[in-house]
Amino acid sequence: MAKRRTRKKRALNLPPEAEKSAKVVPLQKEGNFITRAKQFLYEVKIEFKKITWPSRKETVATTTAVISFTLFIAFYLGMVDAILSKIVQWLVY
Repeated sequence: MAKRRTRKKRALNLPPEAEKSAKVVPLQKEGNFITRAKQFLYEVKIEFKKITWPSRKETVATTTAVISFTLFIAFYLGMVDAILSKIVQWLVY
């Protein structure tokens, strides 16, 4: 009969054979604020190198699409608002 997995072990999504060898690594709080800040900025620099930035052509295309969609929705909502306000004015007066 297999051993039952505890809730904590299920949360880690580890296979049963890996649960025995899994070790918990404590948070590193060694060093003062300056060294931790330097480490953080170093890691940020590494992560920024992984970013794939869109080309100018892609940026212009998506910006144009967003602006045109926004103008279309604004025009549509303006027309609906005008029609509904005319209906309310006709009902009230």
